[in-house]
Amino acid sequence: MEDNEFNELNRARNILFRVLNHEELYDNLIESYVDAKSAMYELSIRSVSDYSSNYNKSHYNRNKLNRLYFNTLNLSKLYLDKHYREIKKENGTKKVKCFSFSITKTQDTLDSVQQQRRLISNSNQDYMLGCQLRNFVQHSSLPVTNYVSGVRFSNKSEQAFAVFHIPLDKERLIQGGIKKNMLVDYSNEIDLHKIMDGYIKAISEIYVENNRLIKDVVDSCVDIINSKKKFIEDNFSKLNYGIDVVDVDKEKRLFSLSLEWFSVVDYLQQKNLHTLHFDNFKHNPYKY
Repeated sequence: MEDNEFNELNRARNILFRVLNHEELYDNLIESYVDAKSAMYELSIRSVSDYSSNYNKSHYNRNKLNRLYFNTLNLSKLYLDKHYREIKKENGTKKVKCFSFSITKTQDTLDSVQQQRRLISNSNQDYMLGCQLRNFVQHSSLPVTNYVSGVRFSNKSEQAFAVFHIPLDKERLIQGGIKKNMLVDYSNEIDLHKIMDGYIKAISEIYVENNRLIKDVVDSCVDIINSKKKFIEDNFSKLNYGIDVVDVDKEKRLFSLSLEWFSVVDYLQQKNLHTLHFDNFKHNPYKY
């Protein structure tokens, strides 16, 4: 195998591994948030079935919610920092790190990422506050200090509604470093659940756009490796143990041409195919 052929295969494989890592990070973020939402629904049901109240139970519930939301916010920071990050140099210039640009190496990709960032920043207030919250939980305080649970009765019918929400105190957020102008359009008590739905929605839009931008390069990398694998299979027999790229001089195995592991990416992209508009859904456990 010529050096240029090896370099092409190695580059293609490295790109696909980076895509896998990025997919796994996003999926961890979404699963973490689904766990947080699920915990809220569970605690809401428990508040209806168990009217007793004590400090120990409240402490346990707050701790559970804090672990889940803290984990989600930290995973989101890691994902967004890998997605796009501007680093100021000592001379005043900026260095940009961008996942999709690092894959495609095209200015059009970087322009698309920056355009989407501006659009989301100007249209999604909850996303902007979510970005502030991820800094708040790292440097100031855990997000959940209180929660509201119970039952609300309707004056117009005999139906009752289970209530569970997590209020954020505006003054506490300001004391923790969140800018006042970020909170102007919110009431004194801000609903963490609502903020996070809007925040995750924006991140899911970023994810979907990332996959669109890198798709052609990813497909090309898969074709490069599969084409070489097929060429070897067509020209050589007795390949019962797979096809490896080997450094003959050092008698060292470098990597396999099998892409079975990349099926995880196909699965995750299909699983996370759509943007997440959690706030569009009302959950009704009964068929009326």
